[in-house]
Amino acid sequence: MNMTSQQLYLILGMAVVTYLPRLLPILLLSNRELPEKFVKWMSFIPVSIFAALIFSDIFFWEREFNLNPLNNLKLVPAMLVFFVAYKTKNIMWSIVFGVAGIALMIWFFQ
Repeated sequence: MNMTSQQLYLILGMAVVTYLPRLLPILLLSNRELPEKFVKWMSFIPVSIFAALIFSDIFFWEREFNLNPLNNLKLVPAMLVFFVAYKTKNIMWSIVFGVAGIALMIWFFQ
């Protein structure tokens, strides 16, 4: 595979653009005392991103918004995962129950 110089510059540019937003906050905030509210607010970002990623996938079945558990096979495992996550507060158990629930629902109903 031959790579042109334009492709190489494009890859290097994407690497710089991806790396800078991660490096700049570290350089600017590493020696500063952050307010407790800000630190607490930042702790919710991973959970929020994860929720945003999975909610659209759960509630849309076959390209339509669907809240019927009989038609949307992802709803029942999602409810099980929410319950497991709430009770255990363990993301690994939540992932295991989610994957197993989706596999069982697809195996039994499709």
